[in-house]
Amino acid sequence: MNLNRLGISLAHLLPPELSNKLSLEGLKLLYNLGLLSSMSNQGFQNSTGDQILNLNFPNKIGVAGGLDKNADYFHVLGKLGFGFVEVGTFTLKPQSGNPKPRVHRFTKEKNIVNSLGFNNVGVYQGLKNVERNKLSFDGVLGISIGKSKETKTINAYKDYLHLIDYVHDQADYIAINISSPNTENLRDLSSESYFRDLIEKIMNKKDQLNGGFSQTKPFILKISPDESKENLEKILMSCLEFKVDGIILNNSSIEHDKKFKGGISGNYIKKLSEDNLTFAKQICGDEISLISSGGIMTKEDVAKRINLGADLVQLYSGFIFYGTDLLKSSLEI
Repeated sequence: MNLNRLGISLAHLLPPELSNKLSLEGLKLLYNLGLLSSMSNQGFQNSTGDQILNLNFPNKIGVAGGLDKNADYFHVLGKLGFGFVEVGTFTLKPQSGNPKPRVHRFTKEKNIVNSLGFNNVGVYQGLKNVERNKLSFDGVLGISIGKSKETKTINAYKDYLHLIDYVHDQADYIAINISSPNTENLRDLSSESYFRDLIEKIMNKKDQLNGGFSQTKPFILKISPDESKENLEKILMSCLEFKVDGIILNNSSIEHDKKFKGGISGNYIKKLSEDNLTFAKQICGDEISLISSGGIMTKEDVAKRINLGADLVQLYSGFIFYGTDLLKSSLEI
């Protein structure tokens, strides 16, 4: 009997948000009991490692931001064999997020629509969780940051600059999330009116930090899959100009036919994510590290993203639907 598939089948009998929470709590319980290592494939331990973004990644398979919103489980996910985990998105103050139900699972299609809205414990408590759990984590830790719901768009840069100060010590890399569809007006930050000024301020902040640290952390931008090719090119050119370290392509998409509000992830955005990765690789070449996310559901998807130019890949919906089977098969590529 495949325990991974049995666990997923049982979990998916529950409402999606509760299912995700209980699944992670179950893994954490096994971890605390010392039983999780017996579930891990020995091949996980034999990865040669990859030097990307001046960081040593145990392997190229990671967890996208949004699964471990409060940094409660990243050490457990690392034990499963993921090479890196991105926690958050953290905001300056705690946020409850949007009203429930806010996660909708389409099991046959392997899609998820969520309208969570940056629900998190806030950066102060989030960093306490990071500090507590990082001692048991051997992978690369990314921390995703985003503007608060009540922060006006014109003042969004202040949130990001404050958050960078908070997370810089604990993060291995910092993910700048300007692409969640579930915080009102957040995606305005990628428009021509705001983006160039925002990214200039953020990268100037990195230059300032260079004076106080022997090595600053990589700054990675997470962008929407719904940008027009024209605006995506402008974003990429600005990233090249201001020497952004990496780009995550991409977040969930609002361009879907489901009746629920929010961003869709999973199979629905596979082709869109592949096209955006291909386009970004053509523009950026080897100047910026590219992290592919969105619609990665099989080991063949992982191989294809790497062949298209991704330096790293992140799982989210694929992990929810296939669990450790997808991770195990991907690491055997």
